[in-house]
Amino acid sequence: MTVFGFHAPLLVGAACSVATARWCAEWADGLITTNAPLPHLREMVDAYRGAGGRGKLHLQVHVSWAPDEAEAEGIAHEQWRSNVFPPPVCWDIDHVDTFDIVSEHVDIDVVRGVVNVSSDLGRHTAQLAEYAALGFDEIALHHVGREQDAWIDAFGAHVLPQLEDAA
Repeated sequence: MTVFGFHAPLLVGAACSVATARWCAEWADGLITTNAPLPHLREMVDAYRGAGGRGKLHLQVHVSWAPDEAEAEGIAHEQWRSNVFPPPVCWDIDHVDTFDIVSEHVDIDVVRGVVNVSSDLGRHTAQLAEYAALGFDEIALHHVGREQDAWIDAFGAHVLPQLEDAA
């Protein structure tokens, strides 16, 4: 839609559940979600499209990469172990100290459920290709680590070119 010569901004609905993805199809110009197991993402895409959603599908992917597997795991665990709790738990924690306490015993396998952790750039490429194959039009990468330069260089040189070639 054009208003006074300007294009109206798109309204993109955010969803983490199949029910919300279906609801977003009723009003949103697109859908955004975060990485999850492939069967769940497939259900989300099917629910949005099946309910009439025609806009672009957007996916934010949390990744942890380092040249060494133990380092990639350490980054993910240090930076993201407090982000593994589903609602309503995460909604009700109101202080950083509380997040630290409740996440104290979260192990790397739990973190791997919400962050793609690997030192293998080929593995990251394959995971991203699987998301694209589900129908996601836009994929935003979020490296959970503090140091971004090495990750940007590695993904820019080895991951993104392979995905562009596949597209």
